[in-house]
Amino acid sequence: MGKRILYIEDNPKDQRLVQKVLSTHGYEVILADDGAGGVALAKEQTPDLILVDVQMPGLNGLETARELRTIEGCADVPIVALTAYAEQYTRQRYLDAGCTDYQQKQAGIKPLLVLVQRYLA
Repeated sequence: MGKRILYIEDNPKDQRLVQKVLSTHGYEVILADDGAGGVALAKEQTPDLILVDVQMPGLNGLETARELRTIEGCADVPIVALTAYAEQYTRQRYLDAGCTDYQQKQAGIKPLLVLVQRYLA
């Protein structure tokens, strides 16, 4: 398998779609249903890239990013926030939370794949 991507997303439909597309392109995708689960997985299996949904129950994506940055092996791992509501936060708010970048979910799969390839090239 190729590079490992941790995808933290509470929507099973989005999980399946992203996992299928990224796996087809040679990436190993590990899934977490919520922020706490994502933090636990990141401690067990250091990912090469983390994709995190912003709107989740419990720890939201920005809180999850802050927690991920406290994990020794994740300090330099790129974290990309995926959101349906990019206008809700400023770019600086994502960066302040520890995210490397963010992308609107409405952009679709092709832009997401380009983004992933940019960070894992």
